[in-house]
Amino acid sequence: MNRNPVKWIVSAIAVLGLAPVSVLFGMTLLPARSVAQEAGTLVPWVLTWAVIWMTALIAVVLAGFLIATGMRKDATG
Repeated sequence: MNRNPVKWIVSAIAVLGLAPVSVLFGMTLLPARSVAQEAGTLVPWVLTWAVIWMTALIAVVLAGFLIATGMRKDATG
């Protein structure tokens, strides 16, 4: 199978761009912690930030996987 590493690296960069975008959305759309605490919605606020950071972590891991897959040599050829 002929792999084009440029396609894999470009897709890894695109996926890696998802990490800061998800954190930026969280910073823009969610209220500050003090506001959430005063409103009594601290638990949902913390859970939402956990999901945002997990999305960023998964994006970094997936980008690493895409780079590793694109750069590896085929075992059969």
